[in-house]
Amino acid sequence: MIIILGTPGAGKTTQARLLAEHLGCSWFSMGQLIRDNVTGKERQEMLAGKIISDQVTLDIIDKALAKIDTNKQECVFEGNPRSIPQAQWWLKQVEQGRFKITAVIHLVADAEVAEKRLVNRGRLDDHDENVVETRFDEYNKSIAPTLEYLKSHGVVIHQVDANGTIEEEAGLINKALGI
Repeated sequence: MIIILGTPGAGKTTQARLLAEHLGCSWFSMGQLIRDNVTGKERQEMLAGKIISDQVTLDIIDKALAKIDTNKQECVFEGNPRSIPQAQWWLKQVEQGRFKITAVIHLVADAEVAEKRLVNRGRLDDHDENVVETRFDEYNKSIAPTLEYLKSHGVVIHQVDANGTIEEEAGLINKALGI
């Protein structure tokens, strides 16, 4: 399992898709899984830029990963874990032998670059300045402690500069992974 995390607008989904194509494996986008599976109050919170509850998120992940043999097949998962309880769940899955974490890639884009990308990608919820700001606030509150938690449990985090072109970013990811 290669996990890709990063700032909003860092290119997580694009890079996860490209990496999975390069490796010939499955990939999952947490954002897309949430958009496809969340309704009601959680959906409205998501559209406002807020993070969905850990339990709802983990139920969605568990269901998605049950569709493939993650123990025998590499896959790329983008956008999770985003909290310490989610990181604990991932590490518990590793401990139980469900899969191993091959690598964690942390894509970091400057705020100006990320905001421009978010506006240009055309999703309805990206055009509200407050939603973009909320996403960055949520990222700063949740991802930094989550990455530190993973590091403290022996997971190697590869930080990748996500300010360049799609091709440059993919090259840096491949270099970090040694492929």
